[in-house]
Amino acid sequence: MFIGIDGGGSRTVAVLVDEAGNERVRIEGGPGRVDIRAPHEAATLLIELARQAAQQAQAGVTAICCGLAGAGREPERTIVENALRAAGIAAVATVVTDAEAAMRDAFGTGSGILLIAGTGSIAWGRGEDGRVARTGGWGHLLGDEGSGYAIGIGALRAVLRAHDGRGAPTSLEARLLGAIGLAAPELLVHFVANAGKADIAAFAPLVFAEAVHDSVALGIIEEAARALAAHVAALYTRLRPWSATVPFALSGGLIAADRPLRPFVLDALEDWDLDLTLQEADVDPARGAAALAREYARA
Repeated sequence: MFIGIDGGGSRTVAVLVDEAGNERVRIEGGPGRVDIRAPHEAATLLIELARQAAQQAQAGVTAICCGLAGAGREPERTIVENALRAAGIAAVATVVTDAEAAMRDAFGTGSGILLIAGTGSIAWGRGEDGRVARTGGWGHLLGDEGSGYAIGIGALRAVLRAHDGRGAPTSLEARLLGAIGLAAPELLVHFVANAGKADIAAFAPLVFAEAVHDSVALGIIEEAARALAAHVAALYTRLRPWSATVPFALSGGLIAADRPLRPFVLDALEDWDLDLTLQEADVDPARGAAALAREYARA
C-alpha cells in the first residue's frame, strides 16, 4: 500500500492506494502546510492521518509521499521527512511541494502549466524539453497574490480605507465586521494581529457574495484574477518554445471546477496571447502524491 497526502493551508487529504493505484482509503484533517517557524507541527498531523489510513485499510504501508504547501525549502522538508521515518509508518518517506503532487496528477510526466489558488497561490510548469519552473508561492508576506488570503486581506484594507475616507464606501464593512462580531473598524487591528493565514482567507466567500452588488468587492476579485493570470503568462514565456498548444490546469479551493474565482481567471487570461488548452478534469494532489509514492518505492 502507498499513501499520498495533500497538505494545504485549510485542510489536509490523505489517500491510500494499492499497487495498481486503486484508491482504498481517503480521509481529511486540518491544515497541513509547513510553517517555516515550526515545521515539526505539520509532521504531527501527517503522521496521525497516515496511521488512520493504514488502520482503516488494515495493511502495511510501503511508501508515503506528502505534497505540502510551504515545503519549498529543503531544511523544512528534511525535518518532516525525518519525523515520518522515525514514526515507522513506511520505509520510504518523501516530502514535495503541493504543486509538485498536483502536477503529477494533472500531467503525469508530460508538459503543461498548473495554477493553484486556495488559501495561498502558486503556479508550476514543465516545458516540452523537461525544464521545470514556478512562479509565486512566496508566502502571504511576500506573495500569494490572487489567493484566498490576498482577497481577505484586500477586503480588510478596503474597509479601513473607506473608514478613513481614502477609499470608496463598501458594504464589506458591515459584512466583515458582522462576521467577526466587531462593533467598529478600529477593532480590526487587534483581530488581524491574532489571526492566522486561514482566518484571513476565510473572508474570501464574503467578498464574492458582496461582489454581486459592491464595486469595491468586485474590484478585489478582478485584481486577484489578473494577478493569477500573470503567474501563468510568466511561466508560458519562461518555458518557451512550445511546438503545440499547452495543456493547462486549475486547482485549489478558489479556481477548481465550479469554484468562484475560476471564471474570472479564465477571463483575465484572455488579455494574454497564450495558446492554452484547459483540462476540465479535476486535479487531485493527494492522488498525485500517492502516484509519486509508488514511483519512489520502485526507485
